[in-house]
Amino acid sequence: MTKRDYMLSALHHEEALIPSWSMAFENIETAQRLLGEENTPTDIHPLKTYRLGAADPDNQQRKLRYAEKVDDFVIGVGQGGSFSFGHRGPGEFMERLLEQDDKHILSVYETGVKREVRFSPHFYRHYDYPAETLEAFREMVFPDVDMPGRFDGIKEESDFFHEKGYFTYGCVNGFFSGLHYFLCPYDELLVQLLLDEDFVDEMLEKVGRFNLRAAEHLLRAGVDCITFCDDLGSGNSLLFSPELYDRFFFKWHRELADLCHSYGAYLHMHSHGNINKVVGRIVEAGVDLLNPCDPYESMDMRQLKEAYGDKITFVGGVDKFVFDWDRETLERNLRQLFTVGHKGGGYVFMETAGGIPENISKPAYEAYRELTKQLRHEISGR
Repeated sequence: MTKRDYMLSALHHEEALIPSWSMAFENIETAQRLLGEENTPTDIHPLKTYRLGAADPDNQQRKLRYAEKVDDFVIGVGQGGSFSFGHRGPGEFMERLLEQDDKHILSVYETGVKREVRFSPHFYRHYDYPAETLEAFREMVFPDVDMPGRFDGIKEESDFFHEKGYFTYGCVNGFFSGLHYFLCPYDELLVQLLLDEDFVDEMLEKVGRFNLRAAEHLLRAGVDCITFCDDLGSGNSLLFSPELYDRFFFKWHRELADLCHSYGAYLHMHSHGNINKVVGRIVEAGVDLLNPCDPYESMDMRQLKEAYGDKITFVGGVDKFVFDWDRETLERNLRQLFTVGHKGGGYVFMETAGGIPENISKPAYEAYRELTKQLRHEISGR
């Protein structure tokens, strides 16, 4: 069986080898240090012009080496599309470089939002939002999802990775996160969910239609899965009520899921936080995979599997502070997680709920990878 076959087995709730899907590295420098520069894609950082279409041949080979190094069963299409879950590639709002030095990178998205990334220590921020008011939003020129060249070569890239035995995916914007990343300040959006439904609806209509059209381009190119990020929770609870999820976001999640299923493909959603109150609705919307299911945020894999394990595939279940544990605690927790996840299928391993941190040593990272691979094979009986 190929890696793609094992992914499909998990989605079909068969008890085969537990597949693996990498979340991300905290930054490109960490990936290069741990994996080697030759095994890391070079199309991550923005250029002065937008990165359109498929990865070039060199980066397609780098994606293959990257997948082998991190034991991925999946590869994302598009430039930069396989480095960070749910982000990058032509299906998202693209960014272009404004300035760069050894301390920071400043870029601007198609919507006009600026993004600054600083190094040592790593952090980032978004600012200059174009939609701080409804009037400002109505005046902005919205990005063109059908711009020439945007999805050029994606079908050939997806076919190439299929031939290599990988499950392929393409990224689109989130719906909640698509608003606060690219249009409206985060705190302002939370207020407008309560005070100005028309404002939120107008933004969602634009972002939602963009996402659906982008997904259609990717699905026509033959990807197996569409991924998107919508962080709906904090460590304690939802960021807004279940009623507001139903009012604003459920219909868009369902429409995207229906579109994926009409092509025989799957939908993978990312949401940090304690989102237990809406997992049932996410399942009803038709989402096929959900990550990261962080137990530190009260997302218990055993309870999730018991409640919804025959209807959705859970991805992750690893504590965000896993790299702070000693070997005995780590092995005990992973063994328990894989045993619960493997039963009845419907489970994919994701190395951590927050990506690989920049302070991890190479020996510690390699030992962790080896342990998780060993336990997945052992518990799967393969």
